[in-house]
Formats: sequence, structure tokens, C-alpha cells
Amino acid sequence: MSRQRLINTFFCIWIGVGIVQAQADTSLLTFENALQIMHTKNPSLQKVRQEVKQKEYEQGIRRGLYMPTVSVNAMAATMSDPLHLDLTDVRDAILPIYEVLGNYGVFSDVPYVNSQTGEVVTILDEATSTTEMRKTISGRIEEIEAADWDQIIQEKTFATASADISWPVFTGGKIAAANKAAGVEVNIKQEELRKTEGELLTELVTRYYGLVLATQASDVMKEKFEAMQKHYNDANKMFEEGMIAKVELLSASVALSDAEREYKKASRMVETTRTGLSATLASQQDTCFVPANLLFINEEIPSLDYWLSQTWETNPQLKQIDYNKELVNIKSKVNKGSYLPTVALIGTYNLADYDLSPYMPDWMVGAGMSWTIFDGMSRNKQVKADITLKEQVSYIDEKAHDDLRAYITKLYNELNNELVEIEELKTTLQLAQEYYESTVKAFNEGFANSTSVVDAQSKLAQVKALRLKAFYEYDITLSTLLQVSGTPEQFLTYCSGENAIIESIERN
Repeated sequence: MSRQRLINTFFCIWIGVGIVQAQADTSLLTFENALQIMHTKNPSLQKVRQEVKQKEYEQGIRRGLYMPTVSVNAMAATMSDPLHLDLTDVRDAILPIYEVLGNYGVFSDVPYVNSQTGEVVTILDEATSTTEMRKTISGRIEEIEAADWDQIIQEKTFATASADISWPVFTGGKIAAANKAAGVEVNIKQEELRKTEGELLTELVTRYYGLVLATQASDVMKEKFEAMQKHYNDANKMFEEGMIAKVELLSASVALSDAEREYKKASRMVETTRTGLSATLASQQDTCFVPANLLFINEEIPSLDYWLSQTWETNPQLKQIDYNKELVNIKSKVNKGSYLPTVALIGTYNLADYDLSPYMPDWMVGAGMSWTIFDGMSRNKQVKADITLKEQVSYIDEKAHDDLRAYITKLYNELNNELVEIEELKTTLQLAQEYYESTVKAFNEGFANSTSVVDAQSKLAQVKALRLKAFYEYDITLSTLLQVSGTPEQFLTYCSGENAIIESIERN
């Protein structure tokens, strides 16, 4: 056995062992299952889903603005001095009056009241009335003089605990606007989720069908390697029989080495693309995914008008712009509402206290109003700023429509170009296959040299690779078109079913 043949034998054994080992850890994966795994595990999707939940919770927070706020407040305080009320001057002012009346006052027609029944018994005459009233006033003078006319109304150290309520009943539309804005923000974030799902679908298609492409390209290179190996064996036999010169054998040997190198490179590319797919699926890197689907094209694709119509209706970017328009309008209404007053009901109830003034009430209810009359024309400028903001969003919307129209048109044309290229390569592949077979036959009969066989095989492998790449580019363009139009979930319909043409390149 020659040295080259020994190398080839060991290489085939190495490939076989590798395949057996890979099969032990492989997982056959359909695209639909890959999509489900991505939706379940991909961290980018999980992040945006949590952001949607956050906005939903914030929406609940703003609904609470309609309800009253009830709180329990406690306070302990100490002052430098207690609060007191000195009424000595009042005493000094009224005491002389009492003294004059008690000594010189004359009274008449004072009723005498039965203390037990409260009934008027009789009307006293002037002398008796004067005597009784002077006696009563003299008693009051003693009480006035004995009373403490400097009262402490609040000790310097005290504490309170109260329940307070505040309920805004009119805010110029701010609460209603805040709730409406919260709902719009939830919608914006949901469109962000749809946008992320579309982008990740394109990423999944790129990596899943990239693995399909790499696997089938590796098969093409393996086929080329095996063909060159057979060609080398045939050339070696013909050289030993003296039918060809050594240069022909050397040419076959070089072609075999090149084919072996290309096959190894293609095999490494399979592992590289498999790693990328694992990253998109957020799966363990030691899981060896084997794609169950093949590259495909479609017999028919909708018209350009269909794709544009879908884009205007469902594109998440346009939806977000529409919702942002709504937010701008809400903000403008809120700023206009700042010209109106804010009215709220308030109340408090004393739950417990320590050394709190007895003059303080146990409860209190009322209403309050806040109304900014003049703020240096700030509100007026804000309203004008809102008008410019509306115009900015309108320009953004117009630019987005123009850009999307151009992009959709570009993708649609690329999709059709790829279909045309695939159809042309179909004929080229048939011709290359026939040319290779006839060249091999001519070489075996001595009518062609080794270089012709190598060139024919290389051309056949090249056409197969180009055809695979055209299928792959079609699939990527289709997924991008579906993503931009806002209908990425329809990819499953396109990749299977009666409208799908599955790529199949038969081995020689």
C-alpha cells in the first residue's frame, strides 16, 4: 500500500470515529422545535418580556392614582418652652366692673328659681334682687381673683399618632392622562417584544439554516474528496500499468490533498455554525444539534403590494411610532391642563397622643386647592414645544414609511433574483454533472488527462455549493422580509407545505 493510500485510509477511519462519537451526543432538531426553544430560553426575549411586565405593573400603579391615599403618621417633638396664654390683662380689665356692680349695682325683677324643679317660683322685688345679685357678684370676684389667668395650652414635649387621607378629585385631567399614557407605554413595549421576536427569528433562520448549509456543503466537499480519492486510485492503477505518465498521477495526488483540506475546513465550519445556533437557543454548548429541515424555496410568493400592505398594518416599528404619536398628544393635553387648578379632599383623625393640647380636635376634614396663576410663561412655552414635538414625530413617521418601502422593495427583488438564480443553476448543475461523468469516462478510456477530471469535479462541486448558497440566501431574505412586514410567525408556513420546494442535491 502506498503512503498516500495509507493516509487516506487513516483519514476515513478518523472521520468514521468522529461521526460515531457525534451521534452519541446528537439531537435531531426541527426548525419548529428550535423556534419553540428560542422562545422559551433566549435571554433577549426573556429580558423584553420582563420589561413588558414592568410596564403592566406601572400601569397598575397609575390606576391607583384614582383612589384616595390613606396613611398613618406619628410624630414626637419637644420645644424650647411650652405654649401658654396669659389673660391677666383681661382679668384686670373686668375685675373693676365686677367690684362696682358688687358694691353699687341696683337690680330688680330677678326671678327666683326652684333649684330642684328649675321652675320660676316668684319674681323678687328690687331690694331683695339687689341683695342677692350683689352677693352672687361678690362670689364671682373671689373666683376671678383665685383663677389662674396664665394657662399652658401645650406642653413643650408631646407626641401624636394620626390617620390621614388625601383624595384628589380634580387634577385638570392629569390622572386620566397618566393612566392612558401607561396603557400606551405597555403597547409600545409589546411592539418592542414583537420586534425582538422578529429579529431573533431572522437570527435563528440565519444560524439554523446556516448549519444546514454548512452540513450540506460539508457533504459536497466529502463527495468531492471521495471522488478525488477514487480518481487517485484509478490513476494509480493506470500508472502502474503504464497507461499514464507520472505527472498525471501527481496531479491526482495534489487534487486529493486539496479535496481533503477542503473537506476538513468544511467540517470545522459545521461545528462553528452549530456553536452559533446553540447561542441563539441558549443551550448547552456540548449539545450537538443536527438540523432536520433542509433548505427550501417557494413555488409562489405574494406580490410586492401584499408585502407593503402587511408592513403598513403590522410592522412593529410603525406601530411604535403611532403609539408615540399618541403619547405626544397625551403629553400636550396634560400640559394644557396645567392651566387648571388641582382640588383634593383631605382628612385626619387623631389615633393617640401624649401631652397633646386639649384644644386640638380629634378629627378634621376639608378640601384644598392649588392653582398656579402665573409661572413666567413656562406653560405657554411648553405648549408650543409640544407642537414642535408632534411635527418631529410626523417627520419620523414619514421617513420610516419611505425607508421601509425602499427596504421591502429591495428584499422582494432579491427574493425573486435568488429564485431566478436557483433555476439557472439547476440547468448548470445538470450540465456540470454530465460533463464530469463524461470526463471520468474519457479518462478511464485514455482520452482525457487527470487535470480535466479534477477541473470537472471542482466545477461540479462549485455549482452545487452555489446552488446551496442561493437556497440559503433565499431563506434568509424571506425571514427578513417577514420580520420587516411584521409577520415573522408566518415563516413556518413558508418553510413547509405544498408551496415549499425542498433543496435536494443528489450524490454522484
